[in-house]
Amino acid sequence: MSPIRRITNLFYQSHNLKQAVGILFVTVLISNVLGLIRNIIIANRVGVTYGSIGPLDNYYAAFVLPDFLYSILIVGALSSAILPLLVKIDTEENDQKFWQTFNTLLSTGFTAIIFGLAALYFMLPWLMPRLFPGFSDVDIRQTTELAQAMLLSPLFFTVSQLSTSALQAKKMFFAPALAPIVYNVSIITGALLIPRFGLPVLVFGVILGAAAHFLVQLPSLLRLGWRFSFEISFGSGLVRQVFKLMIPRTIALTSTQLLLIAFYRIASDFSAGSIAIYRLTDDLQTAPVLLLANTLAMAILPDFTRKFAKDQKEEYQQLVGKALRLLLFIFLPATIYLLLFRTQIIGLYISIGHSIDPAETIMAIKTFSYFVISIFFQGAVLLLARAYFARSDTMRPTVYSICSIAVALLFAWWSARATSLGVAGLALAFSIGSIINALLLWSTIGVPLRSFLYDIDGKKNVLLVLAGGLMTTAVFAVAYVASPTVSALFTNSPSAQNLIELLFGLAVGLLFYFVWSKVFNLEQWQMIRNRRSTQT
Repeated sequence: MSPIRRITNLFYQSHNLKQAVGILFVTVLISNVLGLIRNIIIANRVGVTYGSIGPLDNYYAAFVLPDFLYSILIVGALSSAILPLLVKIDTEENDQKFWQTFNTLLSTGFTAIIFGLAALYFMLPWLMPRLFPGFSDVDIRQTTELAQAMLLSPLFFTVSQLSTSALQAKKMFFAPALAPIVYNVSIITGALLIPRFGLPVLVFGVILGAAAHFLVQLPSLLRLGWRFSFEISFGSGLVRQVFKLMIPRTIALTSTQLLLIAFYRIASDFSAGSIAIYRLTDDLQTAPVLLLANTLAMAILPDFTRKFAKDQKEEYQQLVGKALRLLLFIFLPATIYLLLFRTQIIGLYISIGHSIDPAETIMAIKTFSYFVISIFFQGAVLLLARAYFARSDTMRPTVYSICSIAVALLFAWWSARATSLGVAGLALAFSIGSIINALLLWSTIGVPLRSFLYDIDGKKNVLLVLAGGLMTTAVFAVAYVASPTVSALFTNSPSAQNLIELLFGLAVGLLFYFVWSKVFNLEQWQMIRNRRSTQT
């Protein structure tokens, strides 16, 4: 089969769970790498142009209200109601019913977001000074102008994200997974032009990327038989069902967005660049969570839904436990590595080329460290929330999310007034909230603790993983001490040395961790071995 034919098949064929995980892993990996490259280029180009990342505060502040509106109107429905609904219709009904439902949801959602964005456009000049009291008048004016232009992107994302749900319900994952890659390429192109055109060119890249996010999925939709028809119906039983299911999740997302706005408001009183540092380090620590935990959660949601619908309670519990064990296996060494090599990571990420203030680099290192301590719990939240959604239970995840957000906000408020942590205190508050959220979700999921601790063969998998993590900590520490000597043998460039130290430490630590897994025949090693044997 020719390469072109193989690529075409990826767009137009359905996929099983293993194929879906594989496709999502590869494409999300590429998308996250591009996202980090995007941030590196943005920070570097802004640093070269302005001598600081302070001006990025305006760019990131401009995102919060468009994202807030989009999240409460669309994202809540997507994650908790629309995808399970489309999966059910695809399973029980014919294609005509499926596409009719999709057109109704698309038309209704698009109409709602248009009215919301129009109202927000005229409210922004009044809202911005109140949201960011620490900004100067010049910053407020630029942030408002950037935000008004940014309102175009949620229009495209509404159509695109609904399209993603339809394709995933049809077990087609390649085009939706490719869309974020195109989006990031567009922003990278805009970032490269910052020295010539300034920050507004980034907004143009965002808008163009949002449009491409949908266009890359359009061929797959058309091939499946979709033809658009405007079928708005706010009062239909279908839309009421979606509203009923999405309200708790929307409340939770609203709380999350309000927390981010509150964090940005607090950070506006810190030194210039604090909002940018929070956003850039948040993106960095979120990358492994999105790549690994969110990929698994997205791919496994249909299986959660089907097992619960068929009343396969034991299989459902085993699937939840196995997924959590896999997350621990992945995130334990990742957390250790990111904490030990945080200086080299930030040196390559934000301060590459040394174009920003050294004080900003130091603060970014501290902020990143406080984020990293919770990455396993962040992944667990994504996975466990979808386990609840599969049972059409959106209330408890919502309540738990609000409780954890309240704790995070209180800690952030206290930290800003009683400590000198600055923006790093906001990262610590976020991590505390994530840990509390994960523990609350687990407490009522109804999955026996044994399903998490033991694998299917009755082996104490989690204890072996924890022991392996403890040993790997020592190996990473030795690699950390030795890495400067190794890097000095090859180059005198600080950035190149950072890269060599990161690669050396990663190779040594992962080699030991996988040898440990093979020696004790952990189930995660069995999964890797079985996949290789299947491919051969």
